[in-house]
Amino acid sequence: MTTSTLTPSQSATFASSQGELNLTTFSEPFSIIEQQNHGDTSPVAKGGIVEAQNIHASIHITDQPLSASTSALSQAFGNTKGYSGTAKTQAKIIGNFDVDAGKVFSFEFSATLDLQTRIAAPKVEKAKASGDISFKLFDTTDIPQQNLPDFLVSLLSDDTNNKIQKSSLDFFSMTGNLNTPGNNDSITKEKSHNVTIINEDKQFTVGGTQELAKSSVKGSLKRSFVKKTNLTLIALRRSQAIVTSSEHPNT
Repeated sequence: MTTSTLTPSQSATFASSQGELNLTTFSEPFSIIEQQNHGDTSPVAKGGIVEAQNIHASIHITDQPLSASTSALSQAFGNTKGYSGTAKTQAKIIGNFDVDAGKVFSFEFSATLDLQTRIAAPKVEKAKASGDISFKLFDTTDIPQQNLPDFLVSLLSDDTNNKIQKSSLDFFSMTGNLNTPGNNDSITKEKSHNVTIINEDKQFTVGGTQELAKSSVKGSLKRSFVKKTNLTLIALRRSQAIVTSSEHPNT
């Protein structure tokens, strides 16, 4: 059976993935802005109790101050044996900017990943939490002005950036994974030269039947342009929580 009366604290297995990305203090206004936000849950019970849920999955765009943000919490939890549950979300924000020759394009950002897992019986139970936050800045000056709106909409369904056949000018990414039981636990970050990390906080407790991985970063991007340039910023936030319990120790 599947029920909504079970709480995370009452469950034997628990997985949680929370992510938040804030982009603020843009030096240039958006010429075009597109966004996409969706989530899925799939609880399957063969005798156990399981729930999967996405909470506060949202995107906010404001003009005063000029900012874009997205956040979500994905949770899955269960009890007894014979179930699986998955909760996942994905949000994408695409902003387009016109930067005049000799001007500096800049913005500030903050990003947080908070992953947690817990199990009670390692032989039959598994909990996984993952999340990633990233942004990439591209020079799209070569896209004709009249084609830009349709081009940006097409990017919403493209997770690999294959529609932009060029390398990014600048980028930032933070990826986290927890697997309980298991050893493939990590939080990794990468950035380009023009991205500056101002502050960073990290908690990492792994091993055993309860694990935690949390990372918070504040930073900025600043880049100047010699000639007039059209820029496209692609920001992505994803979260996933999975719990499973087999009916028998060897299944």
